[in-house]
Amino acid sequence: MNCLSILLFAATAISAAANDSIPTDTIKVIEGAHRLVLTENAQGVNVTITGKDNDPGFSYSYQSQFSPDATVHTSQQSNNWRLTLPFSRREKSTAKYPHNACTMGGLAFGGVSAPGISSKMRTSWEIMLLNVIAFERHFTPSSRLSIGIGIDWRNYRLDENLRFFQAGDGAISISTYGEEVSKPLSRIKTFSWLVPAIYRQRLYRDLWLNAGAILCINSHASLLTKYSNAQGNHEQSSDNIRQNVVTCDFIASLNYSWLGFYVKYSPCHVLKASTGLEFRSLSAGLILAF
Repeated sequence: MNCLSILLFAATAISAAANDSIPTDTIKVIEGAHRLVLTENAQGVNVTITGKDNDPGFSYSYQSQFSPDATVHTSQQSNNWRLTLPFSRREKSTAKYPHNACTMGGLAFGGVSAPGISSKMRTSWEIMLLNVIAFERHFTPSSRLSIGIGIDWRNYRLDENLRFFQAGDGAISISTYGEEVSKPLSRIKTFSWLVPAIYRQRLYRDLWLNAGAILCINSHASLLTKYSNAQGNHEQSSDNIRQNVVTCDFIASLNYSWLGFYVKYSPCHVLKASTGLEFRSLSAGLILAF
């Protein structure tokens, strides 16, 4: 009996489901087996089954000898789940569809702007890990849907002679420094937890188009303005700038293998209307292992 028969036997021996038609090369079917031990040596493979639902003392053993030119392949799969690591997006040609996978990736570095308030934000940036962990449903070799958890930092920095200013009532405005200053820095920084839902479609070989929506839980935001002038060093900072806690982003990217380009836009305002400074977020840059 060849190795395929042995593997078929092992699979059917531990299955509790009835099968109306049994392949002609099946040796034995045992319903409700309790324990299966598969051992291998230079001579062959031995399968031992002990106990079953209606007979705890049941015992069965089967041995098959290897042929001189035999090649043995073994694999293990549980509940149709697979683990996919970054930089390793290829799947075996023998993978069955649909199936599920656990994955991570989507490290992004980009520039960020704030449409509606200022075009002078050339040094603003974003760092994002889109999927710290994600669960994917692979429908076909070329299409999949994922839902994950990620993190994101965005730094909105004003250039030239502009600064963020927070008044005593919490209102935030953009103004000039009013005089010649040195070492100016004025920015609003946010940190967000992400829940992305992304659909991925293969266009050609390793070329993928990705698009989806991201639920953002903005757990922290801060304002910092500091500069120096003839009167000395000045600094204003605040960790209470009334950010909108829940917002939504839309993302699209084009990836070839592990390298891609992404664009992300939020139709929601970053800060609450009570601050008097409402602006949206637009970012773009490189995304890796996605």
